[in-house]
Amino acid sequence: MSENSEKIRIVLAGEGTYPYEVGGVSVWAHLLIQNLKEIDFILMPIMMHPYVKLKYEIPENVIDVLKVPLWGTEEPTEYVRSIPFSSIIYSKIRTTDNAIREKFIPIFDNLIDHIYSLRNDMDELGDTLFQFYSFFQMYDYHTTFRSKLVWDTFKQKIAQIYADAQEVPSVYDTVEALRYMFRFFITLLPPVPYADIYHSSAAAFCGLPCIIAKKLHGSRFLLTEHGIYIREQMLQASRVKMPLRTKEFLMNLITMVARMNYHHADVISPVCDYNKRWEIKWGAIPSRISTIYNGIDTDRFKRLDVPRSPRPTVVMIARIDPLKDIETFIHTCALVAKEIPEVWFKMYGPKLDPDYYERCERLVDSLGVQKNFVFAGLTSNPAEAYNEGDVVMLTSISEAFPFVVIEAMACERVMVSSDVGGTKEVLEGFGFVVKPKDYEQFAEKVLLVLNDRVMAEEMGIAAREHILNGFRIEDMVYNYRNMYQHLYAIPASVEIASHVRAPEDELSDDELEAELSNMFKNEDE
Repeated sequence: MSENSEKIRIVLAGEGTYPYEVGGVSVWAHLLIQNLKEIDFILMPIMMHPYVKLKYEIPENVIDVLKVPLWGTEEPTEYVRSIPFSSIIYSKIRTTDNAIREKFIPIFDNLIDHIYSLRNDMDELGDTLFQFYSFFQMYDYHTTFRSKLVWDTFKQKIAQIYADAQEVPSVYDTVEALRYMFRFFITLLPPVPYADIYHSSAAAFCGLPCIIAKKLHGSRFLLTEHGIYIREQMLQASRVKMPLRTKEFLMNLITMVARMNYHHADVISPVCDYNKRWEIKWGAIPSRISTIYNGIDTDRFKRLDVPRSPRPTVVMIARIDPLKDIETFIHTCALVAKEIPEVWFKMYGPKLDPDYYERCERLVDSLGVQKNFVFAGLTSNPAEAYNEGDVVMLTSISEAFPFVVIEAMACERVMVSSDVGGTKEVLEGFGFVVKPKDYEQFAEKVLLVLNDRVMAEEMGIAAREHILNGFRIEDMVYNYRNMYQHLYAIPASVEIASHVRAPEDELSDDELEAELSNMFKNEDE
């Protein structure tokens, strides 16, 4: 076990989540830590900036929190390392042009080659990453990236890569690309303490310290995928307006990082089988994949006697965000209201995107459903919110294995969800799964439930029974405890997770292209 300790020690790395943000991944992390009291955890949250406030009370078995802010800093090491300011000054003095030229530029050059797929050796890339980390244990990060040597090297490299291209990157593209590298690779600056296992909650930049720990300490690397990071970034890129070559560099960088995570992880534990096809497509070794489903507190999420409106009620809990497609929820309300004029649609969730929220408000007004639809704000008790409804909906265009689905099912509510991620794996036969953005089909299923209370009652009871057989907190914790013990016990010379059966439903090139086309089509509609 851990050095000088009788407990297994785990570093849990996440990106934009626990304990500084709310959401499904944060719920998962908090439940996991709270229910594995025999394990010591160190948290390594990758944060937007250093001023984010805690959203959770830290459990007693969390022995340290290593915050890694990517933005809002001029001197990154000031926030990610507990070192005297004098040490930062000494590292700047050591960072001479000669040191950068002889020691860093070869590392930097190799990294760029892998970003643009001029090289495609994940083992070599892992070694390069470790060299990158090691260089900045002695030399200054800020001074290095702001040096003329690095800028000139990057410009020359980009010019060579696009020598035969019709549209070459502009100065803006080149500056932005280097700025992305500077910010995102801050994840390699924090201390990498000894731990038996490094556990990343995404195949993203938060997985890079896990690769370093594997090389530095021989730590095991467990990768849990909630959503598919590459897929989510593709969706994000399709919505964001930025120059073509800037977007191209960013997606190349993200793809490289995801592939590196998949290659170096000892075990990949997606939260649903759906994720496996994407993981294999981007380089995951099939024999290393083992699904562990999320679990919930079924004593908390159950049928409750709560104050309810006499009106037929449809509830949705989600952040106000384009990925959740609140507009389809509003369109569904308009169609259902034509058949049931007194229907009441309640939208619970934080307003994370003000522009999108205003767009949704305008849609409510334009469809004339002000008397049927309400933005109810945040709820501190989702179990009560589910029980307010006769139907619970989820209209997301991208999910992995959403907690809202299994929570609503445990409350004996009939769930009508878009067919995204692994939703079908738990909901099919115990609720309704429909095509994303198809508000006519959503409305049809909602009306079916509201007009047949006997069927709704029977389906709700069956849904809870289904959740009790495999989707409880106890099931999730049991599976992760076994996985942690498995990772710790296997000798380094034995291939990790070779006992796991390889999935048979790999994603072909044609299937991937079709899925991406549909994904972007849904986003544009």
